Amino acid sequence: MSIQQKRSFDENISSIKHTHRKSARQLLEQHLQEQILSAEEIVMLSDLNNRPSQDFKAFFDPIWSRIQLSFSLSSMSFSNGQQSIEYGRFPREDMFEMQMSAAQELRPQSGIICHFVCELSSSIPVTIEGDQWALSLLSDIAPSIIFLSSVVNSDIGIISPSTAYSSQNNTLSRYVVDIMTGSEKNGEVFQMPLSSSQFEQLESEGMHFKTNVRDYYVWFETIDGIGEDIRLLFIRDISLLLEQQNNQKEQVIVIFATMTFGILLFLILFSFIPISKINQLKRAIKLIGAKEYNIARYRLGKPTKSHFNDELHELEDEFRHAIDVLETYEQQLKASQKRLVRQATIDQITGLFTRNVLVEDLINMNTDPSINEVAIFFLDLDGFKPVNDNLGHEAGDIMLKKIGYRLKGVVNKFTKVYRIGGDEFVICFSNFSSSESLDMMADSVVDLFSAPFHIYDTRISISASIGIAKQKGDEIDADKLLRFADIAMYQAKENGKNCYKFFDDSMRDAAQQRFTIKNDFIASLADNQLFVVFQPIVCSNTRKVIKLEALCRWQHPDLGFIEPPIFIDVLEESENMNMLFEWIVNNVVNEIHYLDSIERNDIIISINLSPSQLVNDLALSVINNVLEEHNISPKRIELEITETSLITNFETAKLWIEDATNAGYKIAIDDFGAGYSSLSYLTAFSYNTVKLDRSLLYNIDKDPRQQRIVGSLTQMLHGLSVSIVAEGAETEGQFMALQKLGCDYVQGFLVSKPIPHDQLVYFLNRYLSESESEQVSLNPSVER
Repeated sequence: MSIQQKRSFDENISSIKHTHRKSARQLLEQHLQEQILSAEEIVMLSDLNNRPSQDFKAFFDPIWSRIQLSFSLSSMSFSNGQQSIEYGRFPREDMFEMQMSAAQELRPQSGIICHFVCELSSSIPVTIEGDQWALSLLSDIAPSIIFLSSVVNSDIGIISPSTAYSSQNNTLSRYVVDIMTGSEKNGEVFQMPLSSSQFEQLESEGMHFKTNVRDYYVWFETIDGIGEDIRLLFIRDISLLLEQQNNQKEQVIVIFATMTFGILLFLILFSFIPISKINQLKRAIKLIGAKEYNIARYRLGKPTKSHFNDELHELEDEFRHAIDVLETYEQQLKASQKRLVRQATIDQITGLFTRNVLVEDLINMNTDPSINEVAIFFLDLDGFKPVNDNLGHEAGDIMLKKIGYRLKGVVNKFTKVYRIGGDEFVICFSNFSSSESLDMMADSVVDLFSAPFHIYDTRISISASIGIAKQKGDEIDADKLLRFADIAMYQAKENGKNCYKFFDDSMRDAAQQRFTIKNDFIASLADNQLFVVFQPIVCSNTRKVIKLEALCRWQHPDLGFIEPPIFIDVLEESENMNMLFEWIVNNVVNEIHYLDSIERNDIIISINLSPSQLVNDLALSVINNVLEEHNISPKRIELEITETSLITNFETAKLWIEDATNAGYKIAIDDFGAGYSSLSYLTAFSYNTVKLDRSLLYNIDKDPRQQRIVGSLTQMLHGLSVSIVAEGAETEGQFMALQKLGCDYVQGFLVSKPIPHDQLVYFLNRYLSESESEQVSLNPSVER
């Protein structure tokens, strides 16, 4: 190898090593930063800042496996110096200094820690009940090394920090590696014998290895670690580099001759170039770089015609043209920047400020000593979607513009209005004098929507639901403040809309509960937290068990018993409702098999349908498939539909009920008389049973008015050939009154509370052991 080739080879190797060293550090730093973001996400999702430290273990024990899988962690720890909660094989002593530094300096810490193995480690500060804690995460470094290997196109190994190499081993395999990429193709390198001097060269600067078919360059790099630095072994295939270098050798003579001729030609031309003109162009270049275009034109002077067609004058003309083009681009760029800034800060439809400005304003208020307190009014329009659906999006934009104009009426020194979404607006009110002033502001905003809007000769009435949250000026957290106001806004919608609600801790607890329910539902099925209970329905004359109503219950390990209306309402917002329905149907199928085994195939089981299941055919498909798989007749199932969901989606529900009836299912109208009763729909479709709501029957044995109402209903429904179930019978007197008034079936605690399968077995066995001619008291003491 010639001197020039040796120098070129050394420069290439030096460049490769520099690139690898830089890439390794940047990639590991990036992965450490991502791990810090993962820790912050865990804090946010678990609402850690508002959770007592004594609840940490109970909260994280059941979900540690999911956190570990979701964020690819090997271990996790919470520590405040005196106590710590650890998951996985956490190196407490090695991590103690980083944890304390994060807690004391109130900023995230990260690095690579090598104990038994090398891992990515990060710690972030967390304030818990005024005390400073540190949340620490550790993850395997192997994925980062494998990704780095693919980026730099070299094989990489980590030298084991805990194992000393044997001096008797004179091959590269003396270095025990925890990870080694590409070991299947570079194994021959590890078996080549080396001398002591070669090992010294390998340790200090690296070494060229030549095998039968390939050339490799091997070297070490050291990366700063916590306690002990990490050593990386790099193996680079340089076969192509050497091949290119050999090809270059053949071209040296031609290149040398060409360069010599070029230099001579340059010297000849240079002797004719005016030095002053070059200096003039040189000064112009500096001015163009500084964007001083007018001064650059002045330095170049006015264009002159040259008597000689030389390149220097052409270059001067190109300079002038470049100045004109760059100046035009600069003006266009400034105009574009102004336009982009306006788009990011001003909503194009309403002219109000955007969400970006709101967040920036809240951040600035946090450090402004003149801001004592700030309140956020989160507005969501009630009934805006029909405007778009019926009149078109252009009409919707006109509506938003008119709303924005009205909201601008509240703007003053202490208030500012923003549009942060489709039909969502925010009013920021700072330095308010009292809670009464917030009430006055909220009332005035509600009043802004009292007058109708006129669009396309159409009068449109629209209202707003408003959530209000407030914080001290030096404690403003933009994300948390907006989230609290959003939670309060949804509470206002639940309270009837066109009103406002102030955020309180109960709303946050409710929101956290809804989050936990939604997040834990799938795991709860696997953990058997959900179970089905059955409430018997008996014939009022014989007290024979005719039906069983299947009801779902949820016993959560942290939330305790969750009322069905609460978790059903949460599941209605997602596809999980269909999953729950399929799970209930499978439990009902198992119960039908049991009833068949005791020769009670005359008992029908009722299943409740949610409102969302009446607007699509998925629920009907699910139950059809399950019954077909188990060869069970649809006649064994009664589907209960609440009167409320029927009225809300009448046309869709009517078609759904017709399909279910044609498939062979029995249909029951549940909670009849709960407040939405309309006799007009009773003749609109086919159904088999009406269940009278307990609100009509609670005093049926004593109240003549209730008796007359129920008596009239039974006569009317019997005239339609519909059977009647009376819900909520708790005393023998109520049972006898309902029987006398013509109710065909009775359901209530007098008969039995909802009971699980094992107690239902006892209930039915006890019933079967009694004479069917006797009236047996069917009220075992069971828990819900």
